[in-house]
Amino acid sequence: MSHQNLGTEFKAEGEQYNSHGGGDQHNHVDRSDRRQATINNYYGIYLPKHNPALAGVLGGSGKSILISLIIHSTLQKAQENSKLACVYFYFNHGDTLQPSVSQLWAALLEQLLEQNSDENIAQEVQSIFDRSRYGVISIPPIEYFNLFKAQAVLFETVYLIIDSLNICADYNDDTSHQTLLETFQKLPDNVRVIFSSRDGSLANHLLVQKKIKVKPQAADIETYVNDRIKTSRKLRLQQDKSFMKDLVKSIIHQTEESQMFDHPISIVSKLTIGRFLIARSYLDRLNEDAFRANIKDMENSLPEDNCELSRFLQPSFRRVEQAKDWDKALARHVLTWTTHAREDPTAELVIESFKLSSWHSSKYQDLTLDAESLLPVCHGLVTLDHQKGTLRLIHESVRRDQSLQELISSETEIAMMCLECIGTDVISDTSSSLFSYSATFWASHFHSVKRQNDETLNELMMGFLGNVSQVTKVWNLRQAINDRQKMDWVTGLHAAAFFDLPDWVDRLTSSGIDIDSTSSDGQTALHWAVTYGRREVVKALFACSAEPNMQDSLKETPLHKVLNGPTENCLKIAKYLVDRNASVTIESTKGFSPLSWAIRYGPTAIASLFIDSQENVNTETKPGWTSLRELFHHGHDIVESISHDGKSRGSITRGRAVKNHLDSLVDLLLEKRVELNQKTEDGWLPLIHAAKHGSVSILRKLLEYQPNSNVVNQRDPKGRSPLRWALEYEKWGTAQILVQHGSDVNENNEDGWKPLIAVTKVNIYEMVQFLINKGGDVNGRDNDGRSALSYAVRNYNKDITLLLITKGADVNIRGENCPSNIEISLRHADLSIAWLLYMHGADLERCDEKGRTLLHRACLAGNLPIATFLMNQSVNTAVLDYSGMTPLHYAVLKESEKLVHLIASRSISRETIDKTDNKGATALILATRKLNLTLVKSLVRHGSSCESKDHKGMTSLHYAASLGFAEAIQVFIPDITDVDMTDNTGNAAIHFAVLGGKTNSIHLLVEKGANLEVLNNEGCSPLILAVLKDSAAIVTQLIRAGANIHAKGRNGCSAMDFAWNQNNSKSRVVLEKVLQSKISHVRWA
Repeated sequence: MSHQNLGTEFKAEGEQYNSHGGGDQHNHVDRSDRRQATINNYYGIYLPKHNPALAGVLGGSGKSILISLIIHSTLQKAQENSKLACVYFYFNHGDTLQPSVSQLWAALLEQLLEQNSDENIAQEVQSIFDRSRYGVISIPPIEYFNLFKAQAVLFETVYLIIDSLNICADYNDDTSHQTLLETFQKLPDNVRVIFSSRDGSLANHLLVQKKIKVKPQAADIETYVNDRIKTSRKLRLQQDKSFMKDLVKSIIHQTEESQMFDHPISIVSKLTIGRFLIARSYLDRLNEDAFRANIKDMENSLPEDNCELSRFLQPSFRRVEQAKDWDKALARHVLTWTTHAREDPTAELVIESFKLSSWHSSKYQDLTLDAESLLPVCHGLVTLDHQKGTLRLIHESVRRDQSLQELISSETEIAMMCLECIGTDVISDTSSSLFSYSATFWASHFHSVKRQNDETLNELMMGFLGNVSQVTKVWNLRQAINDRQKMDWVTGLHAAAFFDLPDWVDRLTSSGIDIDSTSSDGQTALHWAVTYGRREVVKALFACSAEPNMQDSLKETPLHKVLNGPTENCLKIAKYLVDRNASVTIESTKGFSPLSWAIRYGPTAIASLFIDSQENVNTETKPGWTSLRELFHHGHDIVESISHDGKSRGSITRGRAVKNHLDSLVDLLLEKRVELNQKTEDGWLPLIHAAKHGSVSILRKLLEYQPNSNVVNQRDPKGRSPLRWALEYEKWGTAQILVQHGSDVNENNEDGWKPLIAVTKVNIYEMVQFLINKGGDVNGRDNDGRSALSYAVRNYNKDITLLLITKGADVNIRGENCPSNIEISLRHADLSIAWLLYMHGADLERCDEKGRTLLHRACLAGNLPIATFLMNQSVNTAVLDYSGMTPLHYAVLKESEKLVHLIASRSISRETIDKTDNKGATALILATRKLNLTLVKSLVRHGSSCESKDHKGMTSLHYAASLGFAEAIQVFIPDITDVDMTDNTGNAAIHFAVLGGKTNSIHLLVEKGANLEVLNNEGCSPLILAVLKDSAAIVTQLIRAGANIHAKGRNGCSAMDFAWNQNNSKSRVVLEKVLQSKISHVRWA
């Protein structure tokens, strides 16, 4: 049983059981004198190194406060240092169900685990956890101690702190107590134990090597003396200004003089008890006779230990016995409540309960009581905490004194008082102390005394549980105390379920309460009994025909609630419910059924029970859902949540546990003959889901379950196979198992999807190789006409490309309207893949839709490396595209000197280098038109002709002259055979030079011997063209070069005629000057 569940169980009984407090003394119920306390050399606790490391805290005053302070400080140190851990446990007096040895070590183990990281779990603990996933396991009680030891050694130091260890001996049998003490002595060396005890013999038994002495201070004595004086009128009258100061000083001096700190435990106990008892006894005597009070005499009469304390207190018991009836009755009532109450009762609570106890009698009706009237009647046996207003016995050991037991009433009186209070209208104020206490602890007291089978008690019980309004009122008061939501219509059956009262179920139903009556949240008593793990109540409810499938406001049945407690108890309750037709498939508003919840969160044993309870596991629990689908769906969610935690040891461990959980449930479903090829209403298939999300081991189980069926190729409503889903979800291991069990590696799909292409796209070499080895078609194409090789090349993946080629892939397969593989590689400048493709037959001469080869496109892009690669493979440079252009044309247009040089230098003939495009232009003509002298020189140097004509009849010389490209003319002149060659319009180079307006071009042509009188088709000579352009400079240059100003064109007009006719004043001026000057070297016609 885990610590958490243990604590819940005790609290459910109304106990204030605090086994794992927060370290605050206000959270701990202690009935000893709680006063200020200090500890000398506290940090000395951490210094001794001994085996076992035990330290005992002895004494009473302030003991629990001290333990809380020690815990708080040690926890802080543990938080600052991950190598340290602090675990602790409080034993509380008054708990009839004290923890067993196994429960104690289970609680301490849980605290230890909370201070561990996920990566720091002992193998022994992990093993227990892993085994528990398969079902309920039985752990021997001593095993919890062994698990604690295994986990503790992972720390450098573990501090184990236990408060009130002596209480364990008071409430457990001798064997259990002895077993606990023996476990302390077997702790590892790194575990340091500190405990408090009022029994000094425990320290001797455990061979305690260091004792921490709790030493009351002057302030403690002063507080106590002041309290006594306030409660005694006689003492108040005797007090003067120096009285209290002298009294405290005297008591401290006398007890310190005895030097009892170095004495055995019994003497230390005497000191611990002594200072307060000296003060108490002295004040008692002073109250009786101020002249007879002597502190020294009283010190000599102090009890040596707790056993002698009874003798010391006998006068007080006698005074109570000999008191008047009223005083005796009140004292008896006060002592009964301070002894049996589950927490220190307030004075107000004691007074209210006393008045209620005397309500039936008029004997004490007229008496007035207050807090200070309670102490005198108890004659020092009870003290009052003025700050909290609570009462407690003068010393814890008084509780066990025979004289007290003979004096007080039994606990039945308190149980009856509580039931009378909450079951009737005697107290209308629910905020009163008595009502609040009764609402909180009635069940605890009833459980303690129910074996007595008191008729009056049972009548009160029936009166309360049968009153719905009172039960609801009490329940809501408890809810308010715990800051929980109130509810209506809480019946006695609900209370019987919560407080574990199975014997009352039949009585309540016989009284007329509906067995299936619901509270305001729609829950029946069966819901409550299952929620709180009340197995016997569950049986009692079914014996009265409780309905197992009632749904609350959240649509949850009792079976939904079964997963809240310890596995062993929950499993028994779950089986009991299932055997009585509780449905495992009813969904709550959250969308979970008990089956789906158990599958998702475990434990495996309960999930297995729910699955096994189904007659046919193939029946849909709701539209589209079977047990197997529930398992796959929720199992995937769990795995996903764990995967988000990273790769820590803890997440790996949890992942392993989840795997075991799922594997176990799958095995069970297969045993129950689950159908793998049966589609659900919405088309869901187990194998499809397993391929998407499942583990490899589960998939293998499914396939081996039906080894010879074609279930592996069964497709979902979208037409997709398990193999396709596995590959799309990148479940490579899953895909391999599917193929090994018969998945079609060459499956056809309407969208053209193919397994080999799919894995090639995402560059998974191992899967490409695996599918090829399993018969995958390396030349299979998708709907775009592409093969796996196309995608390998696109991805620049040399390894997969080589693998596909060596396995026979066609390197020239290309998709529709798609570039070839070699082109793709060249576009990516991946020359290694390009070379690989070429060496295996890739077509380098293939033309695209424009008739361009790879070399064309390389030159068009100006890509020298690719062009070089292609030229190195001796591609044809003379191929014309549909525009009649060669790669050289594109190189010129790109004005790439290196490309032009590369292609021109490797052209085999002039015919190749002077190929013309559809307009008749050679590469040289294009270079000339680009005014690129470097290209012109390169082409001429490699044999390109400057006299080749285009469709206009123009040569490179013509274009150079028209553009005034004198540098090119200079390059061409050495190779010109006919400088007067004309184009289709009859223009010679000199005509184009005149039209270009460049005098240097004219000069070069004239020097080459250009004919200045040649006429074009329009009958114009160069001079006439110059006149028409009205260019005085060119007219002058031509005349000086020898042009005849009187020469006539075909229309009979001379240059002068055109000058006059066109009113070209600049040219006319030049011509007139020439005529007037009669230049001697001009040839006259």
